[in-house]
Amino acid sequence: MDTSQHDVRCGLCGQVMNARHEQNHEEPVVSAGRRVEYVVIGLRGAFALYQAADDPSRTFKTGADVLAEQLGIDLCELPGRHYMCWMTPGEYGVIQSGFELA
Repeated sequence: MDTSQHDVRCGLCGQVMNARHEQNHEEPVVSAGRRVEYVVIGLRGAFALYQAADDPSRTFKTGADVLAEQLGIDLCELPGRHYMCWMTPGEYGVIQSGFELA
């Protein structure tokens, strides 16, 4: 049995992507996106590691210099910083925009 499909998670709600999940998401609601709060948990090389403030079970990474620039802060101020951004589903994943400090 191929379990790779079960490992794919929705970028908006974090639930496993499957036929049932897709039935429960209505297209107009999903396409509108939502605002999500994140916390930067650390820096590793050129990357900033961050987690959703309400779900620390998954860690993501992004370019630390890019995130600092989007938030208008110095790179050294990233660790421990809470920020919010708008999450909109796209054709190839989720698009983050509208970054602001929380």
